[in-house]
Amino acid sequence: MHKTFQEYLCAEEINYQLENELDFGIILNAIREHLHDAHWREVLLLLIAQQKPKNVAKAIRAVLNNGSEYEEWLYRDLFFAGNCLAENPKGLRGVAGELVQEILERLLELEVSRREQVAGEVHLQVYQSFRSLYETDFEAQALEMLKKRSNLIDEGRLLRYQAELGEKEEVMTTLLTMLQDKDSVIRLKAVNTLRYFREPSETVVNALLVYLEDEDPYLRKTVAHALGYWGKDSENAFNTLLDLLQNDNLAVRWEAAFVIEKLGYKKLGNSIDKMLEALPPQLQDWVFALVKGDEANLDESDAGSQSNIGILLERLKDENPILRGGAVSALGKLGNSSEVIINALLEVLKDQVPDVCGMAAMALGNLSNSSETVVNALLEKLEDDNSFVRCGSATALGDLGNTSETIVNALLGKLEDEDSYVRQRVSDALGKLGKKSNHILPTIVQWIQQHQDSEYVGRGIDALWYLVVGEEN
Repeated sequence: MHKTFQEYLCAEEINYQLENELDFGIILNAIREHLHDAHWREVLLLLIAQQKPKNVAKAIRAVLNNGSEYEEWLYRDLFFAGNCLAENPKGLRGVAGELVQEILERLLELEVSRREQVAGEVHLQVYQSFRSLYETDFEAQALEMLKKRSNLIDEGRLLRYQAELGEKEEVMTTLLTMLQDKDSVIRLKAVNTLRYFREPSETVVNALLVYLEDEDPYLRKTVAHALGYWGKDSENAFNTLLDLLQNDNLAVRWEAAFVIEKLGYKKLGNSIDKMLEALPPQLQDWVFALVKGDEANLDESDAGSQSNIGILLERLKDENPILRGGAVSALGKLGNSSEVIINALLEVLKDQVPDVCGMAAMALGNLSNSSETVVNALLEKLEDDNSFVRCGSATALGDLGNTSETIVNALLGKLEDEDSYVRQRVSDALGKLGKKSNHILPTIVQWIQQHQDSEYVGRGIDALWYLVVGEEN
């Protein structure tokens, strides 16, 4: 973990004071006063790691027993103790093996708990805590403990732990074998796990390219998303994607176009134009809309002109839902919240295609018009039968920044939505609104207290995390 020169100086100054006064209470006081202050984080970690083993143990125990606010939900003290282990203080296992075991066991209990009950952010932090133990004295111990509870850990996540904690080559071999399995579920697990590898090899990219033509549509989509992050570094990936734009299967062409859009069509130069010319006329419009986006049709220096806005407004009526969606997206990015545009987007909220309707909701959020008409329309869509529409509405309500009791209560009610993506968007929206108003944090705390037994209580905790921990970072 990188430390700045100023952080070293600060730690050295406190150490000098400690040696001069022979009072370990100086460090304990620093922990009590600054434990979750972002400006002190690296100083405290450095300071603790520099102590002799018994004093390191005392300091970490003080961290664990700090009793920070909302510790029963956010586990900030526990995670900081895990960060102390990641600093690899020498000799700690020898003098405080029980303390190390306690920290790892408490992290493990969170790992095997249901994500929806402990919060997604907490679950993510558990992963970060374990992976940070790579090449420390605690690496093997942590991995052994994780493997012993493998029956309660998602297979893909356990493979990621193994890769992060010294078994990367073995895991890569396993995943490449899984990619060849006849069962699409197993292939999907392999792809989902590979997505988390930051530097995949050309072998992995080539293995995934095959599955852009897989018969399983969800697998194709997952592969497309993975390649969207990686393919920019692979010439072979780019060439294969271009070839797939002419595939006989419409869905395959769609996934290929999605990845090209993700990677950035400008990298292709004139290649995409030549490829579009080779497509049947009835396919050119939707591929062009997805790959280049409607903004590409407009002069960037004049994107907000009345003539171009008129073009986009006209496209809102097009029979092709992809062109309607592209126009909605473009309007939402122009920053023009004129009455004409707002009314047009409100009309699109009635679109029969859920994707277009959800995009219209998000566009309204981007334009920052929180009029009563807009808010009421979004609140209505928060109850829509389609989960994507509900996601779009929740996102928009969070972006608008209106912290009225009606909006907050409506969002709180959706923290237990049947769809996990909706719950996440609602949690994010409440977190954003909480930055605008002091009354939302206690409201969220009250909701958590009242829903302790809910299987979805974690989404309320996610919002709390955003408000409390987000302030520290």
